[in-house]
Amino acid sequence: MTTFGFLFQYEFLETLFSATQENPGTAKDWAICAVVTAVLAAGLIFAVKGLRKYLADIAKRKIWTRRQTWLTIFMGLFPIFLFLFLIRWLYGDFWDYINVPDLFKGVFYAWVIYLVLMVVGHLVSPWRRELI
Repeated sequence: MTTFGFLFQYEFLETLFSATQENPGTAKDWAICAVVTAVLAAGLIFAVKGLRKYLADIAKRKIWTRRQTWLTIFMGLFPIFLFLFLIRWLYGDFWDYINVPDLFKGVFYAWVIYLVLMVVGHLVSPWRRELI
């Protein structure tokens, strides 16, 4: 096992979720679910933004203001919360072991990953001028 894997499994999960004492597999699955949700949301928001820019009829609408860009980024936060809430509610192990504080910790963890992905994605893309 790599050093990162060791730290992720024992240090990070132990401090992040209280479910590690009861069922460590569920806590690890919850963290992975949060990461996957954040990555999918970032990809979806980038795709929506790219599609809206591609379908713009005039060049002026293809150039977004900083406000439009940040608003689009922050619009992705609610679907992450909703999706993680639904997953916790529908999946039995998550309902049994992931309590409400752990739900919010997972949502916050997913939000941080999502925001980092969106900022880095904008900085390495041609859209960087719309961000800063």
